[in-house]
Amino acid sequence: MNAGVRLTLYGVGLIAAFGAAFGIAGVVVPESFVAEWIAAGSDDAAATGHETPASVDEKQEPADDAH
Repeated sequence: MNAGVRLTLYGVGLIAAFGAAFGIAGVVVPESFVAEWIAAGSDDAAATGHETPASVDEKQEPADDAH
């Protein structure tokens, strides 16, 4: 078996594994849990102050290192 066939089979296997995990999670995990998870994540971001990224205009000047 050459390398191209092995890589193709590996890729198909990964797609199948992640697809199966996604499908099983959609059936097993209740929607209420997902809603609570999302709400808790947004509360954590607001509490730590990481909800907005830094502006592009806020560039830091490099420190002058004279050795």
